[in-house]
Amino acid sequence: MDYRIWKYELELSSIQAIEMPVGAEILSVGNQEGILAIWAMVDATGDKEQRYIEIIGTGDQVPTGMGVDHKFIGTVLMSPFVWHVFERTGI
Repeated sequence: MDYRIWKYELELSSIQAIEMPVGAEILSVGNQEGILAIWAMVDATGDKEQRYIEIIGTGDQVPTGMGVDHKFIGTVLMSPFVWHVFERTGI
């Protein structure tokens, strides 16, 4: 195994798929020079899988139902907005 920490830049869209090595552990989310990103510890040699990231603004409706769960990653301030970032599971 070859563990590394990789950065994944996010689009400011409600939900997006990101290809990551299987079993990647999402560590944090933040604003790096105006770009929303997540950092994950990954096995760089591992097979890839789709992971689904959802970005919800303060005051926006949080989708529920349909067998989808939300795992909170973190909150990021990108003035004047505040984004709450989740991983969708159970898809």
